[in-house]
Amino acid sequence: MPEGLVFIDPRDYGAGLSNILHAAREAAVAEIRSSLENPSSPLSFPAEWLLDVFNGGRTDSGIRVSELTALQASAVYACVNLISSTVGALPMHVYERMPASSHGRVGKRVAYDHALHDMLHDEPNPEMAAITFRKTLQVHMLLWGNGYAEIERDAFGRILALWPRNPASTRPRRDRKGQLYYETTDQLRERTDPNDIVPRQQLRLIHDDDMLHIPGLSLDGRLGQPTIWLARQVVGLSLATEKWGSKFFGNGARPGGVLEYPGIFKDDAARAKFRQSWHESQGGENAGLTAVLENGLKWSPMSVANNDSQFLETRQYQKTEVCSIYLVPPHMIGDTEKTNRANTEQIGIEFLNYTIAPWLESWQQESKRKLFPTTGRSANRFFPMFDTRRLTMPDAAARKDFYGSGRQWTYLCPNDVRDMEHLNPIDEPWAEEFLVPVNMGIAGQPPPPQAGAPKEGDKNQ
Repeated sequence: MPEGLVFIDPRDYGAGLSNILHAAREAAVAEIRSSLENPSSPLSFPAEWLLDVFNGGRTDSGIRVSELTALQASAVYACVNLISSTVGALPMHVYERMPASSHGRVGKRVAYDHALHDMLHDEPNPEMAAITFRKTLQVHMLLWGNGYAEIERDAFGRILALWPRNPASTRPRRDRKGQLYYETTDQLRERTDPNDIVPRQQLRLIHDDDMLHIPGLSLDGRLGQPTIWLARQVVGLSLATEKWGSKFFGNGARPGGVLEYPGIFKDDAARAKFRQSWHESQGGENAGLTAVLENGLKWSPMSVANNDSQFLETRQYQKTEVCSIYLVPPHMIGDTEKTNRANTEQIGIEFLNYTIAPWLESWQQESKRKLFPTTGRSANRFFPMFDTRRLTMPDAAARKDFYGSGRQWTYLCPNDVRDMEHLNPIDEPWAEEFLVPVNMGIAGQPPPPQAGAPKEGDKNQ
Protein backbone atom coordinates (compact mmCIF):
# COMPACT_ATOMS: atom_id res chain seq x y z
CA MET A 1 0.00 0.00 0.00
CA PRO A 2 1.44 3.44 -0.94
CA GLU A 3 2.83 5.58 1.84
CA GLY A 4 0.33 7.94 3.42
CA LEU A 5 -2.87 6.06 2.49
CA VAL A 6 -5.17 4.63 5.11
CA PHE A 7 -8.69 3.28 5.22
CA ILE A 8 -11.51 5.76 5.66
CA ASP A 9 -11.70 6.48 9.37
CA PRO A 10 -15.10 5.24 10.64
CA ARG A 11 -15.14 8.13 13.10
CA ASP A 12 -15.38 10.55 10.18
CA TYR A 13 -18.67 9.06 8.97
CA GLY A 14 -20.34 7.54 11.97
CA ALA A 15 -20.85 3.81 11.67
CA GLY A 16 -17.96 2.13 9.85
CA LEU A 17 -19.15 -1.45 9.39
CA SER A 18 -18.43 -1.40 5.66
CA ASN A 19 -14.84 -0.27 6.26
CA ILE A 20 -14.36 -3.01 8.84
CA LEU A 21 -15.56 -5.60 6.30
CA HIS A 22 -13.13 -4.32 3.69
CA ALA A 23 -10.32 -4.26 6.23
CA ALA A 24 -11.05 -7.87 7.15
CA ARG A 25 -11.06 -8.92 3.53
CA GLU A 26 -7.78 -7.13 2.84
CA ALA A 27 -6.21 -8.80 5.87
CA ALA A 28 -7.37 -12.16 4.52
CA VAL A 29 -5.86 -11.43 1.10
CA ALA A 30 -2.57 -10.49 2.78
CA GLU A 31 -2.66 -13.76 4.68
CA ILE A 32 -3.27 -15.64 1.42
CA ARG A 33 -0.20 -14.07 -0.13
CA SER A 34 1.82 -14.94 2.94
CA SER A 35 0.59 -18.54 2.91
CA LEU A 36 1.46 -18.92 -0.76
CA GLU A 37 5.01 -17.82 -0.03
CA ASN A 38 5.31 -19.94 3.13
CA PRO A 39 2.48 -22.50 3.03
CA SER A 40 1.59 -23.66 6.50
CA SER A 41 -1.50 -25.65 5.56
CA PRO A 42 -2.19 -27.77 2.47
CA LEU A 43 -4.76 -26.58 -0.10
CA SER A 44 -6.57 -29.88 0.35
CA PHE A 45 -7.45 -28.64 3.86
CA PRO A 46 -8.08 -24.91 3.35
CA ALA A 47 -8.71 -22.72 6.33
CA GLU A 48 -12.18 -21.30 6.93
CA TRP A 49 -11.10 -17.76 6.08
CA LEU A 50 -9.68 -18.96 2.75
CA LEU A 51 -13.03 -20.47 1.77
CA ASP A 52 -14.79 -17.27 2.82
CA VAL A 53 -12.62 -15.16 0.52
CA PHE A 54 -12.96 -17.32 -2.60
CA ASN A 55 -16.31 -19.08 -2.16
CA GLY A 56 -18.29 -16.57 -0.13
CA GLY A 57 -19.50 -16.57 3.43
CA ARG A 58 -20.81 -19.74 4.97
CA THR A 59 -24.50 -19.81 5.87
CA ASP A 60 -26.47 -21.84 8.37
CA SER A 61 -27.88 -23.88 5.48
CA GLY A 62 -24.37 -25.15 4.71
CA ILE A 63 -24.15 -23.28 1.38
CA ARG A 64 -21.43 -20.70 0.81
CA VAL A 65 -22.77 -17.55 -0.84
CA SER A 66 -20.79 -14.97 -2.79
CA GLU A 67 -21.82 -12.29 -5.29
CA LEU A 68 -21.31 -14.72 -8.16
CA THR A 69 -22.80 -17.87 -6.64
CA ALA A 70 -25.87 -15.86 -5.58
CA LEU A 71 -26.80 -15.52 -9.26
CA GLN A 72 -27.36 -19.29 -9.33
CA ALA A 73 -30.53 -18.68 -7.34
CA SER A 74 -33.24 -18.10 -9.93
CA ALA A 75 -34.98 -15.37 -7.91
CA VAL A 76 -31.74 -13.41 -7.39
CA TYR A 77 -30.86 -13.66 -11.06
CA ALA A 78 -34.36 -12.60 -12.12
CA CYS A 79 -34.47 -9.57 -9.77
CA VAL A 80 -30.96 -8.38 -10.65
CA ASN A 81 -31.57 -8.85 -14.37
CA LEU A 82 -34.95 -7.08 -14.23
CA ILE A 83 -33.72 -3.98 -12.37
CA SER A 84 -30.44 -3.65 -14.27
CA SER A 85 -32.10 -4.19 -17.66
CA THR A 86 -34.77 -1.60 -16.88
CA VAL A 87 -32.22 1.01 -15.78
CA GLY A 88 -30.01 0.24 -18.77
CA ALA A 89 -32.85 0.44 -21.30
CA LEU A 90 -34.21 3.80 -20.16
CA PRO A 91 -32.84 6.65 -22.30
CA MET A 92 -30.68 9.15 -20.42
CA HIS A 93 -30.74 12.66 -21.93
CA VAL A 94 -28.87 15.86 -21.23
CA TYR A 95 -31.37 18.69 -20.75
CA GLU A 96 -30.88 22.43 -20.87
CA ARG A 97 -32.85 24.77 -18.64
CA MET A 98 -34.42 27.64 -20.52
CA PRO A 99 -36.96 30.37 -19.66
CA ALA A 100 -40.41 29.41 -20.86
CA SER A 101 -42.45 32.50 -19.94
CA SER A 102 -42.27 36.01 -18.57
CA HIS A 103 -43.69 34.79 -15.25
CA GLY A 104 -40.39 33.23 -14.17
CA ARG A 105 -41.25 29.64 -14.99
CA VAL A 106 -38.35 27.55 -16.28
CA GLY A 107 -38.67 24.99 -19.03
CA LYS A 108 -36.25 22.49 -20.51
CA ARG A 109 -35.22 21.02 -23.83
CA VAL A 110 -33.10 18.05 -24.83
CA ALA A 111 -29.59 19.38 -25.47
CA TYR A 112 -28.63 17.16 -28.39
CA ASP A 113 -25.70 19.46 -29.15
CA HIS A 114 -24.11 19.08 -25.70
CA ALA A 115 -20.72 17.36 -25.62
CA LEU A 116 -21.89 14.74 -23.08
CA HIS A 117 -25.27 13.89 -24.60
CA ASP A 118 -24.04 11.20 -26.98
CA MET A 119 -21.78 9.78 -24.27
CA LEU A 120 -24.59 9.36 -21.74
CA HIS A 121 -27.28 8.41 -24.23
CA ASP A 122 -25.41 6.21 -26.71
CA GLU A 123 -21.75 5.34 -26.06
CA PRO A 124 -19.91 6.08 -22.79
CA ASN A 125 -16.70 4.50 -24.08
CA PRO A 126 -15.46 2.96 -27.35
CA GLU A 127 -16.03 -0.60 -26.14
CA MET A 128 -19.66 -0.65 -25.02
CA ALA A 129 -23.05 0.90 -25.60
CA ALA A 130 -24.83 2.96 -22.98
CA ILE A 131 -27.27 0.16 -22.12
CA THR A 132 -24.39 -2.25 -21.45
CA PHE A 133 -22.54 0.33 -19.36
CA ARG A 134 -25.53 1.20 -17.16
CA LYS A 135 -26.63 -2.41 -16.83
CA THR A 136 -23.14 -3.48 -15.72
CA LEU A 137 -22.86 -0.77 -13.08
CA GLN A 138 -26.38 -1.50 -11.84
CA VAL A 139 -25.52 -5.19 -11.41
CA HIS A 140 -22.51 -4.13 -9.34
CA MET A 141 -24.75 -2.00 -7.13
CA LEU A 142 -27.29 -4.78 -6.63
CA LEU A 143 -24.71 -7.45 -5.76
CA TRP A 144 -21.73 -5.65 -4.22
CA GLY A 145 -23.59 -2.54 -3.04
CA ASN A 146 -21.34 -0.14 -4.99
CA GLY A 147 -21.01 0.93 -8.62
CA TYR A 148 -17.78 2.55 -9.84
CA ALA A 149 -17.03 4.20 -13.20
CA GLU A 150 -13.73 5.94 -13.89
CA ILE A 151 -13.86 9.24 -15.78
CA GLU A 152 -11.16 9.45 -18.45
CA ARG A 153 -10.10 13.03 -19.27
CA ASP A 154 -7.69 14.60 -21.72
CA ALA A 155 -4.91 17.04 -20.88
CA PHE A 156 -7.41 19.92 -20.79
CA GLY A 157 -9.78 18.16 -18.37
CA ARG A 158 -12.41 17.37 -20.98
CA ILE A 159 -14.26 14.08 -20.49
CA LEU A 160 -13.37 11.42 -23.05
CA ALA A 161 -15.01 8.24 -21.73
CA LEU A 162 -16.53 6.45 -18.74
CA TRP A 163 -15.11 3.04 -17.76
CA PRO A 164 -16.74 0.64 -15.27
CA ARG A 165 -14.43 -0.56 -12.50
CA ASN A 166 -14.58 -3.87 -10.66
CA PRO A 167 -16.30 -3.25 -7.29
CA ALA A 168 -14.43 -6.17 -5.70
CA SER A 169 -11.05 -4.49 -6.34
CA THR A 170 -12.04 -0.83 -5.92
CA ARG A 171 -12.68 1.04 -2.69
CA PRO A 172 -12.51 4.60 -1.33
CA ARG A 173 -9.64 5.68 0.92
CA ARG A 174 -8.37 8.83 2.55
CA ASP A 175 -4.84 10.13 2.83
CA ARG A 176 -3.52 11.71 5.99
CA LYS A 177 -4.73 15.13 4.86
CA GLY A 178 -8.30 13.88 4.60
CA GLN A 179 -8.44 13.91 0.80
CA LEU A 180 -10.72 11.24 -0.66
CA TYR A 181 -9.23 8.89 -3.26
CA TYR A 182 -10.24 5.63 -4.87
CA GLU A 183 -7.86 2.72 -4.98
CA THR A 184 -8.21 0.09 -7.68
CA THR A 185 -6.20 -2.62 -9.39
CA ASP A 186 -8.25 -2.33 -12.59
CA GLN A 187 -6.31 -0.74 -15.44
CA LEU A 188 -7.79 1.99 -17.60
CA ARG A 189 -7.19 -0.25 -20.60
CA GLU A 190 -5.95 -3.80 -20.97
CA ARG A 191 -2.35 -4.30 -22.02
CA THR A 192 -1.89 -4.95 -25.72
CA ASP A 193 1.90 -5.04 -25.81
CA PRO A 194 3.18 -8.47 -24.73
CA ASN A 195 6.53 -6.90 -23.81
CA ASP A 196 4.90 -4.57 -21.32
CA ILE A 197 6.48 -5.35 -17.95
CA VAL A 198 3.91 -3.40 -15.91
CA PRO A 199 2.10 -5.95 -13.72
CA ARG A 200 -1.59 -6.39 -14.43
CA GLN A 201 -2.49 -5.97 -10.77
CA GLN A 202 -0.68 -2.66 -10.42
CA LEU A 203 -2.31 -0.42 -7.82
CA ARG A 204 -3.75 2.83 -9.13
CA LEU A 205 -5.08 5.83 -7.24
CA ILE A 206 -7.97 7.80 -8.72
CA HIS A 207 -8.99 11.25 -7.54
CA ASP A 208 -12.51 11.68 -6.24
CA ASP A 209 -13.39 14.01 -9.14
CA ASP A 210 -12.49 11.29 -11.66
CA MET A 211 -14.70 8.54 -10.26
CA LEU A 212 -18.46 8.06 -10.49
CA HIS A 213 -19.45 6.22 -7.32
CA ILE A 214 -23.06 5.21 -6.75
CA PRO A 215 -23.46 3.38 -3.42
CA GLY A 216 -26.47 1.36 -2.36
CA LEU A 217 -27.56 1.07 1.26
CA SER A 218 -24.82 2.87 3.21
CA LEU A 219 -24.06 3.41 6.88
CA ASP A 220 -21.50 6.17 6.41
CA GLY A 221 -22.59 7.87 3.18
CA ARG A 222 -19.42 6.80 1.37
CA LEU A 223 -19.47 3.04 1.00
CA GLY A 224 -22.49 0.88 0.21
CA GLN A 225 -23.14 -2.26 2.19
CA PRO A 226 -22.54 -5.56 0.35
CA THR A 227 -26.08 -6.68 -0.42
CA ILE A 228 -25.38 -10.37 -0.94
CA TRP A 229 -23.24 -10.57 2.18
CA LEU A 230 -26.05 -9.13 4.31
CA ALA A 231 -28.68 -11.35 2.66
CA ARG A 232 -26.51 -14.47 2.46
CA GLN A 233 -28.79 -16.48 4.80
CA VAL A 234 -31.81 -15.90 2.54
CA VAL A 235 -29.86 -16.67 -0.62
CA GLY A 236 -28.18 -19.67 1.02
CA LEU A 237 -31.51 -21.22 1.95
CA SER A 238 -32.78 -20.65 -1.59
CA LEU A 239 -29.72 -22.39 -3.04
CA ALA A 240 -30.03 -25.18 -0.49
CA THR A 241 -33.64 -25.92 -1.46
CA GLU A 242 -32.70 -26.02 -5.15
CA LYS A 243 -29.81 -28.36 -4.38
CA TRP A 244 -32.11 -30.55 -2.29
CA GLY A 245 -34.61 -30.80 -5.13
CA SER A 246 -31.89 -31.68 -7.63
CA LYS A 247 -30.49 -34.36 -5.35
CA PHE A 248 -33.97 -35.68 -4.67
CA PHE A 249 -34.65 -36.46 -8.32
CA GLY A 250 -31.05 -37.34 -9.08
CA ASN A 251 -31.15 -40.06 -6.42
CA GLY A 252 -34.24 -41.75 -7.75
CA ALA A 253 -36.69 -39.66 -5.73
CA ARG A 254 -35.59 -41.66 -2.66
CA PRO A 255 -32.56 -39.76 -1.34
CA GLY A 256 -31.17 -41.16 1.88
CA GLY A 257 -31.93 -44.68 2.98
CA VAL A 258 -30.44 -48.05 4.00
CA LEU A 259 -30.14 -51.22 1.94
CA GLU A 260 -30.08 -54.15 4.35
CA TYR A 261 -28.02 -57.06 3.01
CA PRO A 262 -28.38 -60.36 4.90
CA GLY A 263 -24.83 -61.48 4.19
CA ILE A 264 -21.39 -59.95 4.58
CA PHE A 265 -19.42 -58.28 1.81
CA LYS A 266 -15.96 -59.68 1.21
CA ASP A 267 -14.28 -56.26 0.93
CA ASP A 268 -14.96 -52.56 0.49
CA ALA A 269 -14.78 -52.82 -3.29
CA ALA A 270 -17.72 -55.23 -3.35
CA ARG A 271 -19.71 -52.94 -1.08
CA ALA A 272 -18.97 -49.90 -3.28
CA LYS A 273 -19.89 -51.83 -6.44
CA PHE A 274 -23.18 -52.88 -4.92
CA ARG A 275 -23.99 -49.28 -3.91
CA GLN A 276 -23.07 -47.99 -7.38
CA SER A 277 -25.27 -50.61 -9.00
CA TRP A 278 -28.23 -49.44 -6.91
CA HIS A 279 -27.65 -45.78 -7.84
CA GLU A 280 -27.43 -46.56 -11.54
CA SER A 281 -30.61 -48.63 -11.52
CA GLN A 282 -32.72 -46.19 -9.47
CA GLY A 283 -31.21 -42.72 -10.10
CA GLY A 284 -31.08 -40.28 -13.01
CA GLU A 285 -33.17 -41.39 -15.99
CA ASN A 286 -34.28 -44.49 -14.09
CA ALA A 287 -35.94 -42.45 -11.37
CA GLY A 288 -39.35 -43.79 -10.44
CA LEU A 289 -38.79 -47.35 -11.72
CA THR A 290 -39.87 -50.27 -9.60
CA ALA A 291 -37.03 -51.92 -7.71
CA VAL A 292 -36.88 -55.71 -7.51
CA LEU A 293 -34.99 -56.90 -4.43
CA GLU A 294 -33.58 -60.41 -4.20
CA ASN A 295 -31.65 -62.54 -1.73
CA GLY A 296 -33.25 -60.99 1.32
CA LEU A 297 -32.44 -57.35 0.41
CA LYS A 298 -34.55 -54.78 2.24
CA TRP A 299 -34.84 -51.02 1.56
CA SER A 300 -35.44 -48.75 4.56
CA PRO A 301 -35.95 -45.06 3.66
CA MET A 302 -34.56 -42.58 6.16
CA SER A 303 -35.38 -39.25 4.54
CA VAL A 304 -38.40 -37.08 5.07
CA ALA A 305 -40.83 -36.85 2.15
CA ASN A 306 -40.84 -33.54 0.32
CA ASN A 307 -44.50 -32.92 0.99
CA ASP A 308 -43.87 -33.48 4.72
CA SER A 309 -40.98 -30.97 4.72
CA GLN A 310 -43.08 -28.43 2.73
CA PHE A 311 -40.47 -28.33 -0.01
CA LEU A 312 -42.55 -26.40 -2.54
CA GLU A 313 -43.78 -23.94 0.09
CA THR A 314 -40.19 -23.26 1.17
CA ARG A 315 -39.05 -22.59 -2.38
CA GLN A 316 -42.00 -20.27 -2.95
CA TYR A 317 -41.36 -18.38 0.27
CA GLN A 318 -37.67 -17.92 -0.55
CA LYS A 319 -38.61 -16.40 -3.88
CA THR A 320 -40.81 -13.90 -2.07
CA GLU A 321 -38.01 -13.17 0.40
CA VAL A 322 -35.57 -12.33 -2.39
CA CYS A 323 -38.18 -10.08 -4.03
CA SER A 324 -38.62 -8.22 -0.73
CA ILE A 325 -34.85 -7.57 -0.57
CA TYR A 326 -34.82 -5.96 -4.02
CA LEU A 327 -38.34 -4.45 -3.74
CA VAL A 328 -39.47 -6.27 -6.89
CA PRO A 329 -43.14 -7.25 -7.35
CA PRO A 330 -43.17 -11.07 -7.43
CA HIS A 331 -45.27 -11.25 -10.58
CA MET A 332 -42.45 -9.57 -12.53
CA ILE A 333 -40.20 -12.60 -12.00
CA GLY A 334 -42.86 -15.18 -12.81
CA ASP A 335 -44.79 -15.53 -9.54
CA THR A 336 -48.40 -14.81 -10.53
CA GLU A 337 -50.08 -16.68 -7.69
CA LYS A 338 -51.41 -13.56 -5.92
CA THR A 339 -51.61 -11.21 -8.90
CA ASN A 340 -54.44 -10.58 -11.33
CA ARG A 341 -54.92 -8.26 -14.28
CA ALA A 342 -56.93 -5.84 -12.15
CA ASN A 343 -53.90 -4.74 -10.13
CA THR A 344 -51.01 -5.46 -12.50
CA GLU A 345 -50.94 -1.88 -13.83
CA GLN A 346 -50.87 -0.43 -10.32
CA ILE A 347 -48.06 -2.79 -9.32
CA GLY A 348 -46.12 -1.62 -12.38
CA ILE A 349 -46.45 1.99 -11.22
CA GLU A 350 -45.24 0.98 -7.75
CA PHE A 351 -42.28 -0.78 -9.38
CA LEU A 352 -41.29 2.51 -11.00
CA ASN A 353 -41.87 4.66 -7.92
CA TYR A 354 -40.33 2.46 -5.25
CA THR A 355 -37.88 0.15 -7.05
CA ILE A 356 -36.49 2.00 -10.06
CA ALA A 357 -36.91 5.69 -9.14
CA PRO A 358 -34.39 5.67 -6.22
CA TRP A 359 -31.72 4.14 -8.45
CA LEU A 360 -32.46 6.60 -11.26
CA GLU A 361 -32.18 9.53 -8.89
CA SER A 362 -28.83 8.22 -7.64
CA TRP A 363 -27.60 7.98 -11.23
CA GLN A 364 -28.79 11.49 -12.04
CA GLN A 365 -27.38 13.20 -8.97
CA GLU A 366 -23.95 11.53 -9.16
CA SER A 367 -23.70 12.25 -12.89
CA LYS A 368 -24.68 15.86 -12.36
CA ARG A 369 -22.18 16.23 -9.52
CA LYS A 370 -19.17 14.75 -11.32
CA LEU A 371 -19.76 15.38 -15.03
CA PHE A 372 -21.26 18.86 -15.18
CA PRO A 373 -19.50 22.01 -13.95
CA THR A 374 -20.78 23.83 -10.90
CA THR A 375 -19.02 27.10 -11.78
CA GLY A 376 -18.88 29.24 -14.88
CA ARG A 377 -21.45 30.40 -17.39
CA SER A 378 -23.02 26.97 -17.86
CA ALA A 379 -23.26 26.15 -14.13
CA ASN A 380 -26.61 24.50 -13.33
CA ARG A 381 -27.71 25.10 -16.90
CA PHE A 382 -27.38 21.51 -18.07
CA PHE A 383 -28.39 18.37 -16.21
CA PRO A 384 -28.91 14.65 -16.98
CA MET A 385 -32.27 12.94 -16.56
CA PHE A 386 -33.85 9.62 -17.49
CA ASP A 387 -36.97 9.50 -19.65
CA THR A 388 -39.38 7.17 -17.83
CA ARG A 389 -42.45 7.73 -20.00
CA ARG A 390 -42.30 4.24 -21.46
CA LEU A 391 -42.73 2.73 -17.98
CA THR A 392 -45.98 4.63 -17.38
CA MET A 393 -47.44 4.36 -20.87
CA PRO A 394 -51.03 3.08 -20.49
CA ASP A 395 -53.11 1.29 -23.10
CA ALA A 396 -54.60 2.95 -26.18
CA ALA A 397 -57.97 3.71 -24.56
CA ALA A 398 -56.41 5.41 -21.54
CA ARG A 399 -54.04 7.41 -23.75
CA LYS A 400 -56.98 8.58 -25.86
CA ASP A 401 -58.79 9.91 -22.80
CA PHE A 402 -55.62 11.60 -21.49
CA TYR A 403 -54.86 13.29 -24.81
CA GLY A 404 -58.48 14.33 -25.25
CA SER A 405 -58.65 15.95 -21.81
CA GLY A 406 -55.29 17.61 -22.43
CA ARG A 407 -56.53 19.24 -25.61
CA GLN A 408 -59.81 20.26 -23.99
CA TRP A 409 -58.29 21.75 -20.84
CA THR A 410 -55.45 23.53 -22.68
CA TYR A 411 -52.39 21.72 -21.29
CA LEU A 412 -51.56 19.83 -24.52
CA CYS A 413 -51.19 20.98 -28.10
CA PRO A 414 -51.16 18.64 -31.15
CA ASN A 415 -47.37 18.49 -31.26
CA ASP A 416 -47.24 17.61 -27.55
CA VAL A 417 -49.46 14.60 -28.25
CA ARG A 418 -47.36 13.54 -31.23
CA ASP A 419 -44.18 13.82 -29.19
CA MET A 420 -45.60 11.51 -26.50
CA GLU A 421 -46.46 9.02 -29.23
CA HIS A 422 -42.94 9.35 -30.72
CA LEU A 423 -44.28 10.87 -33.93
CA ASN A 424 -42.71 13.69 -35.91
CA PRO A 425 -44.10 17.20 -35.21
CA ILE A 426 -46.45 18.96 -37.62
CA ASP A 427 -44.76 21.99 -39.19
CA GLU A 428 -47.82 24.21 -39.02
CA PRO A 429 -48.63 27.15 -36.69
CA TRP A 430 -51.91 25.62 -35.57
CA ALA A 431 -50.06 22.51 -34.30
CA GLU A 432 -48.51 24.65 -31.56
CA GLU A 433 -51.77 26.34 -30.56
CA PHE A 434 -53.84 25.54 -27.45
CA LEU A 435 -57.62 25.38 -27.38
CA VAL A 436 -59.54 27.59 -24.95
CA PRO A 437 -62.99 26.48 -23.68
CA VAL A 438 -65.50 29.21 -24.56
CA ASN A 439 -67.66 28.48 -21.52
CA MET A 440 -64.88 29.26 -19.05
CA GLY A 441 -62.91 32.38 -18.14
CA ILE A 442 -60.28 33.73 -15.79
CA ALA A 443 -61.44 34.31 -12.22
CA GLY A 444 -62.03 38.01 -11.45
CA GLN A 445 -62.65 38.98 -15.08
CA PRO A 446 -66.00 39.24 -16.90
CA PRO A 447 -66.74 36.43 -19.32
CA PRO A 448 -65.88 37.20 -22.96
CA PRO A 449 -68.85 38.02 -25.28
CA GLN A 450 -70.13 35.04 -27.17
CA ALA A 451 -70.20 35.08 -30.94
CA GLY A 452 -73.55 36.35 -32.31
CA ALA A 453 -74.68 37.82 -29.00
CA PRO A 454 -76.16 41.43 -29.21
CA LYS A 455 -73.79 44.11 -27.99
CA GLU A 456 -74.72 46.70 -25.35
CA GLY A 457 -76.51 49.72 -26.91
CA ASP A 458 -77.54 47.88 -30.02
CA LYS A 459 -80.89 49.26 -31.26
CA ASN A 460 -81.98 45.87 -32.55
CA GLN A 461 -81.50 44.05 -29.23
